[in-house]
Amino acid sequence: MTRLAGKVAMITGAGRGIGAAIASAFVREGAVVVLAELDIALARETAARIGSASNVLAVQTDVTQSASVQNAVSEGEAKFGAIDVLVNNAGINVFCDPLTMTDDDWRRCFAVDLDGVWNGCRAVLPGMVERGRGSIVNIAST
Repeated sequence: MTRLAGKVAMITGAGRGIGAAIASAFVREGAVVVLAELDIALARETAARIGSASNVLAVQTDVTQSASVQNAVSEGEAKFGAIDVLVNNAGINVFCDPLTMTDDDWRRCFAVDLDGVWNGCRAVLPGMVERGRGSIVNIAST
């Protein structure tokens, strides 16, 4: 099927797991995809597995850093055109007793899970608003 033909999608945390599965499904549906992933080697492996240089771009991205997310958007737009779909998938869990959780663990969880979503939205929203269209999917878990 080609329900997403002509669409440009960026997926954060797309190197493995749910993010890689979403990216693969988007490619099968005809989209071109930007894999925004902290582990660039993993992103490149995923890109080679699900598509080709003509429809998948791996970009090293730290979602906790606004400039890094903006760079991924810029690279994706330079190669494929305006981002039509953003999937904020990157996330981490800190599994431990709350009384033993460190302040650094707490901050890192919020930086990835919340700031990362904000950074992604802030990077793509101006173009989506200007064009009058676009979709943002935010993924969360417990």
